[in-house]
Amino acid sequence: MTVKQIAIGLGLVFAIVLAVVVAKKMSTEAMAVVIGVVCGVAAGLPTSVLLLMTLGRRDRRRMDEWDRQNGQGHRNYPPVVVIQGGQPQALPQGSQGGYWPAPQSQQSVARDFNMVGGNDLLLDDGGW
Repeated sequence: MTVKQIAIGLGLVFAIVLAVVVAKKMSTEAMAVVIGVVCGVAAGLPTSVLLLMTLGRRDRRRMDEWDRQNGQGHRNYPPVVVIQGGQPQALPQGSQGGYWPAPQSQQSVARDFNMVGGNDLLLDDGGW
């Protein structure tokens, strides 16, 4: 046995033991929901596999037909057209260093804040 087979076996045993422990703790309604989900997924698997096989076969048939029409193994891709724009726009005057405007060389103005509401949060001494 290789290490990979042992790891897969241990993982499978762990998953089974975990499922049994969780199943014993679950209520009847929760177990019914889990069983319904598992059965629903299991019922959808054959349909999904059949759909994948059918669509894959259709796509291969279309590619084979396209190859016969356009030459064997040679794909003609549409041309790529790159259009250069007109003249570049002139940037506005001023610094363009970042998103925020550059600080002006003026003196900072003191800001005045007014608290609206929240008076019931104030302590008796007037502080926060």
